[in-house]
Order: sequence, then structure tokens, then C-alpha cells
Amino acid sequence: MLSLSQQASDYDICIAYQAVIPTLKSDKVWIGTEDWSMATLVSGIPGISTIGTVLGVSVQYAPFSGFQDFENQAVSELRDISAVNSSSDMVVPCLQNTDLYTMATKRYSLENYDITSSFNVYKAVYAVAHALRQVLKCDSGQCEKTEVQAGQVPESRCSPECPYGYRQLQVGQHKCCFECMACPASTFLNKTGSTSCQSCAQGQWSPAESEACLNRTVLYLPWDAPLSLALLVLLALTLLLTLGTAALFLRNLTTPVVKSAGGRTCLLMLLSLTAASCSTLCHFGTPSQPACLLKQSLFLFSFTVCLACVTVRSFQV
Repeated sequence: MLSLSQQASDYDICIAYQAVIPTLKSDKVWIGTEDWSMATLVSGIPGISTIGTVLGVSVQYAPFSGFQDFENQAVSELRDISAVNSSSDMVVPCLQNTDLYTMATKRYSLENYDITSSFNVYKAVYAVAHALRQVLKCDSGQCEKTEVQAGQVPESRCSPECPYGYRQLQVGQHKCCFECMACPASTFLNKTGSTSCQSCAQGQWSPAESEACLNRTVLYLPWDAPLSLALLVLLALTLLLTLGTAALFLRNLTTPVVKSAGGRTCLLMLLSLTAASCSTLCHFGTPSQPACLLKQSLFLFSFTVCLACVTVRSFQV
């Protein structure tokens, strides 16, 4: 694995490659910055494709702890053990091409030393090392014996894993960048990395952000409950009063009093009220599909007929 500094110009790199290409093998890995790795002058060199793999790395410089202390300590130790007397008027034309030993023996100060290129090489090597660690699945100092294909790269992930109950919503063009969206009610998700939530089975339900569905609990009013018995007694009294009134009207249907009250229209009103009262029976016991369909529709239809009869009777003279 070889690295080339950013300070080297495209022309210098071009001359260097032209000189070493005939002697190089194709199993080399070159690490460089975008300054020369993407230069057309370098990529146009005859036989450049035979030098091996070229990794161009572009990073933003940031201070990295320990490096400056390491340089200072190394230079101090070299100066202590060096038997060479340095010249006080030593001029170093290019710091990047001056090795640490020469700078130490010549008593050159490191205060103005630019470590940008050192940082680039540092980050490039660590980037490749971490990529190999992820591809080979190295944990606790051991690596799996995994066959790595040429050009294989580890999966990039710029967002944390979504917890259970949340699905991934991709943001932008990069697959590794996403947001976590909560699964709505009646859905669940018990794995990570999914972009859709799973629906609950029939007879199950779940609140939002769920990782599992719950069985539905059926709550109903039993026939033998005290409240049910009280309501049934009231229903029986209502039906007796309604049917008794209907029988009385039917017996005296031809009398002037009944005719003036509405006659047959009153019988229809009493019949609709009886049907509306009977819809109460659909609210007791274990729910069934016929009961669920009738308890609302029967009451609404019967009560509508009753109100219609009242409206028609109010307009009669």
C-alpha cells in the first residue's frame, strides 16, 4: 500500500509514474488525494491502468489529537541521540519532502510545520482500514474468512437504525440517509431496515409505533347483567304501553276522536316506535353481524318514519 502526498504536482506525479510503470506489478494499492488521482494528465499516461488500484480520497482537515505530541516527542528523542551538529542557518525548501529525522538533526522548529498532508494520509489509511474491517466483519480482533469480491465496498449508513415500530423513509438520493416514521395504528413492525409497516391480522389491533399486534378484547352487555335486566324491564313497559295504545286506536278507528287524531297515521307512528324500541335488543349479548347491522339501521329507519308521520300530520287542516 503506497501513498502520495497532495503537495506533489500533477506533473511530478506524471514523471514519477512514467519512470516506475515498467517495473511495477498490478497488485499495488495507491492512495492519493483528488489533486492528482482525478487529473487527466495522470490518467492519460500510457500503461497507467497496469499499476494496480488507485484510491483518491478527499477529506476536510480537522485537528486530530496525539499527532502533534507524537511529532514533538519523536523530534526531541532524535535530537537527544543524534551525534550530528546542525547548522543554524539550515534552510528547508519544502517541509513536506523533508523527513522527520532530517528536521530533528538539523534543529528545525515544528511550529510552522503544516500537517494537512499528514492528516490526509492519516484519514485515507484509516478509511481503508475501517472499510476492510467492515467488509471482513472483524470484531474483537478476529475476522471472518469471507471471500471479498473486487470492488466490494461496505454498506454506507449515515443514519442510525430505526427502532421497532418505525419504518425507514428515504431522504434524498442516498439509500443510507433516511428518517424514521412511526407506523400508524393497526400496523406493526418488528424488524429494522424495512420501508413499510405490516398490517395486523383480522381480529387484532395495535396502537401507533407498535412492534406487535394485540388480540381484540370483546366487551358486551350480558343478558343477565343487572343493567341489562333493568333496561329489559323498561323496554317491556314501553312495548306494553305502545301496543295497548295501538289496540285502543284500532278498536275505535272509526270514531271521530281517532280520526281527528290522525287515524291510520297514528297506527303507523305507533308501529315505528315499537320497531325503534325493539332495536334495543340488538345491544345485549355477544355481538353478531346481524345484530351489528340492525341496531343502528332499524332505529334510524323507524324513528325517521315516526318523524315523517308527525310532519305530515302537522300540515293537515
